[in-house]
Amino acid sequence: MTTPRIDTISRRTALAGLSAGGLGLALVATRGGAQEAMSTADHPLTGLWLAMANPARAEDPQVPVPSLFAADGTVVLGFVPAEIGMDDNVQFVGSALGVWEPYDERIGHFTAVQTLADMTGKLVGSVTIDGHPLVGEDGTTFVDDGSLVTVTIRDAAGAVVTVVPPGTFGRPVTAVKMRVGNPGFPGEENATPVP
Repeated sequence: MTTPRIDTISRRTALAGLSAGGLGLALVATRGGAQEAMSTADHPLTGLWLAMANPARAEDPQVPVPSLFAADGTVVLGFVPAEIGMDDNVQFVGSALGVWEPYDERIGHFTAVQTLADMTGKLVGSVTIDGHPLVGEDGTTFVDDGSLVTVTIRDAAGAVVTVVPPGTFGRPVTAVKMRVGNPGFPGEENATPVP
């Protein structure tokens, strides 16, 4: 199998970046001093979420991506470790690791980096995802409609190949806060654990 071309990686990776955790939304409020007023430990985004993220191919169903927004400001997005892209080549993706901070009282802003490898294990590039999940008023769900998501694709040397601007992504990414006995899959939001 040949090494995927960077332009192929760009499209596939941009779509994958829509997933968790590819996450962004329209804002009507200004940022103001919300960052200084609220710590990551006090923000409703803090915790472990099960995000339903967009796959590389738009026709495929959304995929579960466990997403940790830690109280210390770190973020871990657990993507599926391999995928078949739009060109039918297999690509191996690492978990996206990064940092986050409060944007306002219900919105967080994260920046995470994910590495990409081909079938031989050779590094072929990386993806940087900037997302803005909005936590629901009840604190148990979030949504990111992609309107603020930016995905930056780099080649193996770190040179920027493509920047996918906000508002060009497909389905919104949704998430449910995980809890014991209920991981948060769609349709199970109000399920109660069986003893």
